[in-house]
Amino acid sequence: MKPTVAIVGIGLIGGSLGLALRKSKRYRVLGIARRPVTLVEARRLGAIDAGSTNLTDVYQADIVVLCMPVDDIVPVLEKLKPFLKPRAIVTDVGSVKGVLDQQVRGVRFVGAHPLAGSHKAGVKASRADLFQKAVCVLVPQDRSAVNAVRDLWQAAGARVLLMSARAHDAAVALTSHLPHLVAHALIHVAAGRRDQKVLQSLMAGSFRDATRVASSDPEQWVQIFQANAGDLRQAVRLFQRELNRLAAQLDRPSLRATMKKSQSYRLPLFDGL
Repeated sequence: MKPTVAIVGIGLIGGSLGLALRKSKRYRVLGIARRPVTLVEARRLGAIDAGSTNLTDVYQADIVVLCMPVDDIVPVLEKLKPFLKPRAIVTDVGSVKGVLDQQVRGVRFVGAHPLAGSHKAGVKASRADLFQKAVCVLVPQDRSAVNAVRDLWQAAGARVLLMSARAHDAAVALTSHLPHLVAHALIHVAAGRRDQKVLQSLMAGSFRDATRVASSDPEQWVQIFQANAGDLRQAVRLFQRELNRLAAQLDRPSLRATMKKSQSYRLPLFDGL
C-alpha cells in the first residue's frame, strides 16, 4: 500500500510537489487547502488524489508537508498536532530553518528547503519538473525520520543535502535572500528617478534579469527576510563592502582583474548561462 502524503497548502510548491509525487507513482497525495476552488484546480491539474479543507484529515497521512509562508508553519502545526498518526512524520518547505528548529517540538520533524521556485504563485503555476535536479536541504530534528523525507524529495527529482539549521540560514542569506533584497533596491533606485520614460525605454536584459525576483510575493519575502534578519544583515554588510571596493576601482587598472576573477567563478556555476 502506498504511503499517504498530506500536502497542507496547495500553491506553487505544494502543487508542484503533488504533481511530482503522483508522477513517481510511489505515494498517494492528499491535498489540504483553505479554499475549495484551490482543491478543484489541483485535482484538474493532477496534483492530488484527494482533497480536503479540514486539517483534521491529516490523520490519514504518513508524511505531512507544510507548504506555507514561514510565519504560518508553527501555528498550523500546533493546530494539526492532535490529529496526527502516532508515527507520522512532519516536514516543511520553509526558506528559513533556524526559527523552526527552535520552536517545533513534540512531533517527528525534519525541516526541508527545496531550492526551487518561481516569481509566479498559486497552484496554476505548478510544474511536475520544478524540483528536477534542484537541491533540497534537510535539517533533521528527528534523525529516525530522515530517510522517509529523503526518499520523498528524491522521488520528486531533487538532490538531497543534510545541513544544520545554522549553516543553512547563513548560506541562503547570501545565495537567495540577498539577491532578492538587491533586486528590490535596484527597482527603488530606478523608480526614484525623474526621467522615467527615458529610463524605461532603455531597460533591457540586464535590468530584467537582475530584478526578476522582485516580482515575487512581497508578503512571503517579508516573512523570510524578518525570520533570517541577522544573517541577512551580515550578507548585506559583505555586499556593501564589495560594492564599495568595485566602485573604488572604476578608474583603476585593477578593475579588469577583479572582473575576470568574478567571471571565472560565475561561468561554471550555471553552464555559462
